[in-house]
Amino acid sequence: MESIREHHITLVEEFKRHRRSPEESKALLKKFTKVLSQSFDPLSKAIKDDFNKPQLEFLVAEFGQAISETNHIIANLDTFLKSEGSSSVPISFASLSYEIEKIALGTVLIISPFNYPLILALSPLVGAIAAGNNVVLKLPYDQLPSFCNALTTILESVFPSNVLQVVNGGVPEAQFVLNECKFDKIFFTGSTNVGKEVYKAASKNLTPVVLELGGKSPVFITHNVDLKSIDTLMDRLLWGKFSNAGQTCVAPDYVLIESSVYDKVMKSLIKRFEALLSLDENSDFSHIVNNRGFERLSNLLKSTKGTITGGVCDAETLFVSPTIVSNVNWDDPLMTGEIFGPILPVIKYEGSLLSVLKKVENEHDCPLAAYLVSSSKEDELLVRRELRSGALVINEFLMSAGCYVLPFGGIGSSGFGNYHGKWTINAFTHERAILKQPLWAEKLLEMRYYPYTNDKLKTFKLLLHIPEIPFNTLKTVFVYVTIFLIGWFTSRLM
Repeated sequence: MESIREHHITLVEEFKRHRRSPEESKALLKKFTKVLSQSFDPLSKAIKDDFNKPQLEFLVAEFGQAISETNHIIANLDTFLKSEGSSSVPISFASLSYEIEKIALGTVLIISPFNYPLILALSPLVGAIAAGNNVVLKLPYDQLPSFCNALTTILESVFPSNVLQVVNGGVPEAQFVLNECKFDKIFFTGSTNVGKEVYKAASKNLTPVVLELGGKSPVFITHNVDLKSIDTLMDRLLWGKFSNAGQTCVAPDYVLIESSVYDKVMKSLIKRFEALLSLDENSDFSHIVNNRGFERLSNLLKSTKGTITGGVCDAETLFVSPTIVSNVNWDDPLMTGEIFGPILPVIKYEGSLLSVLKKVENEHDCPLAAYLVSSSKEDELLVRRELRSGALVINEFLMSAGCYVLPFGGIGSSGFGNYHGKWTINAFTHERAILKQPLWAEKLLEMRYYPYTNDKLKTFKLLLHIPEIPFNTLKTVFVYVTIFLIGWFTSRLM
């Protein structure tokens, strides 16, 4: 454990000694992208060894995404870090020149999860380094030893030890780094319960955090669903649910089908699901990562009152087959918490979409993602107005988690803080205000000094009624003329 402390001190001292420029960061990331692009085989083999993750899923959802997002940040870093101005200025600040610059925070901690161990480690890591920070990266070695060893080898071959330190371990290592090392920001991806512990530990040092958590992401299928395309929609739903064996933070957690279309939708869902029923422990299908998760899922299947289709569990290989559970009620054990596995409960609802939206919010607060299967603009507007969620996805699934030109993050119990692309840069920088006051403006400013007089009070009251000055192509002339007039008026009063 002491080596972790020493490595942390090294990173902190290095940040004090040297502020990395954007060009230096881009050079590091370009080297990393080159090495990573040649590392698909060892990484995909390692993750296959750990929990049987299919190569295709790893390539599409993690490896390709990591390379694409890194290249996106490299190409746009100067723009992402560019100082900003404002479109208008209050009259009392008109003589100032100012800008908003983004500066690195310092040394940050990233704690990554086991379910998507490449992209959920690299997406925040790349942004943090691009922004100029030094990083401690805690990997889930206790869950995925083969993969973490492979990734650590790659990272340490590129990033100097005074820029990045990788911590491989489990709960003891995570607790040590949280409680014994002070960071300038903590970025955590994982469960809500662990997220609360991270937040509690961070509060001791007033360390800001980003919490990427989860929750029960609902699917709403209304009577306005396009029944002509129902098979396509069900294929999308099944893909979204059973990718990575349902171990996805934005996986569809349960389905709500309006009663008037329930039979037709279920007929299509079961028909398209039949292709998955032949999957077993030897198939190219992800297994559950650990025994605790397997036991939790198998116990849910034993306790549910719904009708199970599928439901095969193999304790030796930690395999749980794709499973649909129909005729589920709100008080069913499957509805008590995030499932995080290949089990899809289906509820038939009566009444309006509004009523079921209220029910969802009352039962499960704010999901990380909400899914609407409908061709109705009115349905869309209703969900947008009535349900708070990290993302809303219509007639598609999972895509909010991978689109790095959009912000990704939760709300309420599903977490807080955004990342991906430029939002990762924002997460790992501080917006600092820079103001410069010219000496020539002193004649205009001296009325703020003692003694305070009634004439000065009248002048300041007058200034309250002058609107903000717009910044445009005539900015300089407009501002200076305004200041001149105010100065002339003030001098006349005095």
